[in-house]
Amino acid sequence: MLRRNVGGIDRVLRVTLGAIFFVAGLLLLGGKASVGLAVIVVGLLILLTGIVRFCVLYIPFGVSTAQTDKLRVMQPCDCCVEVKDISRKGGVASSAATSRDQADQAAMAGHNNQ
Repeated sequence: MLRRNVGGIDRVLRVTLGAIFFVAGLLLLGGKASVGLAVIVVGLLILLTGIVRFCVLYIPFGVSTAQTDKLRVMQPCDCCVEVKDISRKGGVASSAATSRDQADQAAMAGHNNQ
């Protein structure tokens, strides 16, 4: 199955413009059949890409106006979860900060004594 690469606003514009081109092509069929037929085909292609939410021309350029999966974007990485767990438990992260503060204080005390 093809991955969607046409998003909301892009989709609405494609469906609207596709319908306009299709109707304009039908109106042009009365006078200039070849131009009217070409406009109908373009309108149907634009309309179809809006309906199926996939545009083959976006692939070579790596373009996608579709939204990414919200759950994947909102999910924190494993490292963030580990850091939160460590800080909640008062483990390595907080004890490392405490020993660093103690070392800084000792260095300052030694500097002040000189």
